[in-house]
Amino acid sequence: MFLPDAMSSLVAPFENIPHVYDLCTQEGNGQEECAMMQEEEWEVLKSIYPDVCVSNDAGPSGRTIKLEIPVELSPAQNVTIVPPQLNTHHQQSASHQSHTHVACPTTTNPLTALPPFLLALILPPEYPLHTPPRITALASTHTWFPSSKIRDLHALLAGMWTSDSQGILYSWVEFLHSGDVLDSLNLSSSTRKNQSASTITIVNQSPSTLLPLLESHDARAQDATFAETSYPCAICLSPYKGRHCVRLACAHVFCRSCLSDFWGSCIAEGDIGRVGCPDPACVKAGHEAGEDDVVRVVQEEEVRRWKWLRTKRALERDPGMIHCPVMFCQTPVPSPKLSEEEDGSGWERLRTCPTCESSFCALCRRTWHGPISECPIRVTDTFVQEYLALSEGDVRRAEIERRWGRANVRRLVEKHEDERKNREWMEKSTMGCPGCGVHVQKSVGCNHMTCAKCKQHFCYRCGERLPPTEPYKHFNTPGLGCFSKLFDYAPGEDEMEWQEIEFGDI
Repeated sequence: MFLPDAMSSLVAPFENIPHVYDLCTQEGNGQEECAMMQEEEWEVLKSIYPDVCVSNDAGPSGRTIKLEIPVELSPAQNVTIVPPQLNTHHQQSASHQSHTHVACPTTTNPLTALPPFLLALILPPEYPLHTPPRITALASTHTWFPSSKIRDLHALLAGMWTSDSQGILYSWVEFLHSGDVLDSLNLSSSTRKNQSASTITIVNQSPSTLLPLLESHDARAQDATFAETSYPCAICLSPYKGRHCVRLACAHVFCRSCLSDFWGSCIAEGDIGRVGCPDPACVKAGHEAGEDDVVRVVQEEEVRRWKWLRTKRALERDPGMIHCPVMFCQTPVPSPKLSEEEDGSGWERLRTCPTCESSFCALCRRTWHGPISECPIRVTDTFVQEYLALSEGDVRRAEIERRWGRANVRRLVEKHEDERKNREWMEKSTMGCPGCGVHVQKSVGCNHMTCAKCKQHFCYRCGERLPPTEPYKHFNTPGLGCFSKLFDYAPGEDEMEWQEIEFGDI
């Protein structure tokens, strides 16, 4: 028939033409597979490094991806920043060296993190099966990474891609994030396997400017890691995130609520010696909290009281502290810190009030008269002693009473007698602490005393200082004056009176 023959003649010319449609279908299916692999790789990377992935935008030439990759150093390493002039000094002869000022290299404290790399790239439609990613921008925050190494790093990243790789983004991120890039480009002085005494060397135009930027970034990185880590509180035994905790200078961590209540209670009671780390090791060592820790934990009013209590305690522990003799001032004046040459020269008696700025002698409380001149006797003490030396009814006594007034003379004499009796009682009934000079009276107990003011251990009988670790050796050593005299017994004191006890009928 005509129709089949006509159809055969139409189909025959196309039998030897290549299957263009099948090829286009395969190419389309390949791009779809690459797109699915790109999406899967991005989702995996985002789940592992959520803070690294900045953006993933579709474009006409492929996906545009931006990554912000921080560098972690484990363990912490020192970073030495060297200016370019010193880095190339081996290439210059001594006769041709410039005499201009050259910045000196600086070294940081051990750092645990470096500012992030900023990586921008395009994923072509054929990535990852046929085409590698194309890096469009590569830099570092604060430009800490040497510019001379950027090209080498670009080539190093490009060489990591192979045609049979299922994705290279994770390998790039891990390579930069772990710090392996520093060893690959010879920026670290030791291999990652041996980190002892490892130092990272960075060439930068301005070491003094880059140094605080690196240390500031490292501090922020440590704070961010601390905030997201859980810690058990040693007080309430409950786990808390770091954002709800306080890490003290000794590195011990406590929840903010417990530590604030504990320190606030100690400050309110005046027991500032306990305002410190509650960890048993720190308590045993007697470590107290510094101002930086206290300000972070307690309220402003409690901080002011804590400072006032510390000043008060320091003045009380100072054996040379005296009050300003100016009547309207009376400010506590601490003893001066003198060198060995000045000690004993007379200058130790000089005091200068920090409030009214008056200078006076610590012994006589009069205006400063120099380190050599002896302290003058007060006029009142002179005529009181003269008055008491005269017999009752002497004409010269009446003359003194007329000159100064009988009531004033009697009042000064009474004051003089009270001071004399007080001195006699103090010498007879108390013992002065050899550490701070405070007099202590013992009512009962042993002769081993501990001063409540300066915590000095001493013997109440002879006043000798005792070692805190072996205070009783002084009383147990034969030949010493206080041997076997830890307790003083009065006659009949150890005798017990016995009384008969009548029992009732059982």
